[in-house]
Amino acid sequence: MNLEVGVNSCFSKNDSLKTLSNSVVGIFALLTGIAASADQFDTLNYSASAGVSYDDNIFRLPSGVDPLQAIGHPTKSDLIETESIGINLDKRYANQELQLKANVTNNKFNTFSNLDYVNTIYNATWNWTLTSKFNGTLSDSRTQTLNSFTDIHIYSRNLTTTDTPHLAADWWLINNWHLTFGATDSKTTSTQSVINNQSYTSQVTEWGVKYTPADGSSIAFVSRNIQNQNINSSLNYYLLVDTENSETQKELDMNWLLSGKSVLSGNLIYIDHQNPTFNQRDFSGSEGTLNYLYSVSDKTSLKISFNRSIGSWYDLYSSYNINDTFLIAPSWQISSKTNMHVEVSRSKANYFGSIMPNTIARFDEIQTEMLGFDWFPQLSVKMSTMIQNSLRYSNYSSYSYYDKSANVTVQITF
Repeated sequence: MNLEVGVNSCFSKNDSLKTLSNSVVGIFALLTGIAASADQFDTLNYSASAGVSYDDNIFRLPSGVDPLQAIGHPTKSDLIETESIGINLDKRYANQELQLKANVTNNKFNTFSNLDYVNTIYNATWNWTLTSKFNGTLSDSRTQTLNSFTDIHIYSRNLTTTDTPHLAADWWLINNWHLTFGATDSKTTSTQSVINNQSYTSQVTEWGVKYTPADGSSIAFVSRNIQNQNINSSLNYYLLVDTENSETQKELDMNWLLSGKSVLSGNLIYIDHQNPTFNQRDFSGSEGTLNYLYSVSDKTSLKISFNRSIGSWYDLYSSYNINDTFLIAPSWQISSKTNMHVEVSRSKANYFGSIMPNTIARFDEIQTEMLGFDWFPQLSVKMSTMIQNSLRYSNYSSYSYYDKSANVTVQITF
């Protein structure tokens, strides 16, 4: 894997950050080679896994739709086989820390072979420390995912790759107060660039102030500026879509230890999204997450979460959506080698900002139930199973669906 190529492909405007990132990747590669061959006490692990998944509605077709007419095949279910190899390195040199997590996965569809893909995921991080009061991280990461068919009804393979170099710094100012800074220059490309899944670059700068009392809790305020530029696109005068947009965010972030058994965490972000040409698509509002984690006992825990997200959506009937999700997720360690986890969520999505008069706004309701088991027959072997039901109702019937899925995965670490 050529991490330097991945880093270079992400930078277009920030030469100083590019140079710094290239330097750390070169140092990282050199030290990794030394670590792998010279020091028997390095924390270096490899992993290999294989799994099989069943999905009875791959393309999220509505009930009653004939798959032969919609996708040209008499069935809408498939069996997906995966094989994966990975590496995990975590090495300290004095007060510096180098980390690498990388994974390559082959995904094979038994019926819809046109969806087959190989994805590469990695995250290389240098946790740097210059003085006892000044530290931060420099990282480069890549994610690759097959786009979901839940909202974009193009029934062919669309692989999205995101490369994200990131620089963050933390200056311990005085007592429990810190100043924070960050910069990101990312690039997202899709094999099929469609109106709600375009390729684009994103430049993010941020600064903040953080308060960290001695008990490990924290509360922070962050001001963020985002500039997005679509790749190889032009103004769309029919759907009123710009080639670029900007966004400012004001975030309040909290992680608070309520007791020895419970933690309250979350954030609240005010977003102001602006388009330079078609201001009919502008929107503003708040999003955020509130999580409560409670350790019922040494073997049982409970997570309760509420999340609100707000984001762009381009069609004639809406410009953005707001999604509210409530989740409850208990887990139980049945034995020293077995644990069970359950997740139940309910979501409501509302669409706003129609660019056509006298239209009916889209509204979705989503419910998901998941049951999973993890078994560790040996310290280095993990077997995971999961079954899940998903149901979405929409007043726009083409977005309604019902889906059942299950998977089994075995992973070996050595």
